[in-house]
Amino acid sequence: MKPSNSSLLLALIFSLFALSGCKEGSVMDAGISPNDNQIGIYDTSLGCITHTYFDDTVTTGLYISSPVYQSAGAMSDPFFGTLTSATYFQLLPLDLSYSIYDATTIDSAVLVVPYSGFKYGDSVDNTVVPYQAFLLNDNLAPGTSYKSYETKNIDLVSPLSEPTPVNLYRLGDSTVVGSSKYQPGLRIRLNLQTLLNRLKPAHKAASDGGDQNIFRDQFKGVCLKVADARNMAKSLPYFKLDGSGGDYSGAGILVYYHKDTAPNDVKVERYFFAGENCGFFNNVNRDWSHSPVSKLINSTAGNDSVIAIQNLPGPCLDVMITGIKSLPSGVINKAELQLAMLPWYEDSRFAAVNRLFPFAIANGTYPAGVTAGTKRAALDVFSGSNPFGNMISGELQTLRRNGTDVKAYTVNIPREVMASWKAGNDTLHLRLEGTQLFVGAYRAVLGGGNHTNVNYRAKLFVVYSSLNK
Repeated sequence: MKPSNSSLLLALIFSLFALSGCKEGSVMDAGISPNDNQIGIYDTSLGCITHTYFDDTVTTGLYISSPVYQSAGAMSDPFFGTLTSATYFQLLPLDLSYSIYDATTIDSAVLVVPYSGFKYGDSVDNTVVPYQAFLLNDNLAPGTSYKSYETKNIDLVSPLSEPTPVNLYRLGDSTVVGSSKYQPGLRIRLNLQTLLNRLKPAHKAASDGGDQNIFRDQFKGVCLKVADARNMAKSLPYFKLDGSGGDYSGAGILVYYHKDTAPNDVKVERYFFAGENCGFFNNVNRDWSHSPVSKLINSTAGNDSVIAIQNLPGPCLDVMITGIKSLPSGVINKAELQLAMLPWYEDSRFAAVNRLFPFAIANGTYPAGVTAGTKRAALDVFSGSNPFGNMISGELQTLRRNGTDVKAYTVNIPREVMASWKAGNDTLHLRLEGTQLFVGAYRAVLGGGNHTNVNYRAKLFVVYSSLNK
């Protein structure tokens, strides 16, 4: 017997999730298809209208947890174009008292930025990239949601360092100072007088005021970037700003000095990054104007056959699922959006996006009372410390379609489809993004809703229950 009203549908939705079995339909993945219809389990599919759009609204400067990863470099991808990035961050004195510098001579200073161990792109890239450090002229504010397109004024007249060549292939090697080995990363010698002109007054004011934050407000911060963005590499390294394992475990400035009475007794003072108390952000710029992805982003087609995605900021997926009202009365057990990778666009140098996150876009009538264009999390995303750790997967899986193995991202949104159907809404508008952990990294080229090959065409596969009479 079919459910007679919407309240019954909602009451049954979760109890019937486990009823789907496993047969292979014409283009249906075996993992979501029923094995028979004797207990009233059926399958169908809905078409999708797909487009690629660009989104640069990613937040890169809000401290949530450790570690804080930041990219710095310039790389080129033959399909997705070029990406340049710079990291901006503040520092605090480890020892607040300025008396440590009484009767001393400051010998040298270095900027230390640990390598995260992750480099997006060609793993054997040995491009030599010149990195350079600059002092900030603008303030940063801890706890501020800076966007990736934002920038800050830096002192280009008096650079904090000279360009320092770095072989990207050797970034994973330990930093060697004398006979000691430290955390892998950048170690850039600083222009001492340029540094001291800013650092000494800030440290003295913080010491006199008894407040670390005074230093942060006067010594506005550091920018690390490539000295010449025209020198494109084949990979983009990510660095780690915070750490607690010693002088080289986190980003900071190390100042080497000695007491005038003991010239051979060299000491070090550390200025360190702390995510809770220091402002920071990643500035990321893309240029795809001469790359294939440009045609996708600027497409005016009604339904694109090819779509593309990268971690924000970058191209994202716009998906309109049509025909929701055509679904029969019943309980939706699964509603799985499948987006298949196009193998001929894969490049072993550039890893695929590891997960897609869905957001629903209001159309003015659904949800009721919500302004058209409003973005919200899909209903299938539960609240909690890990909001995506539920029925939504969004991860890449290998599916069997018409005897062919296809790698596809699968996003299960039964509650969203059921709510849309109940409201009498015929189209469900979604936008899908990549993770924000490594901004700008990873990529995927996928079959859209108009792809000629049915094995790679974007579709919503639905499994629903209807009790037989």
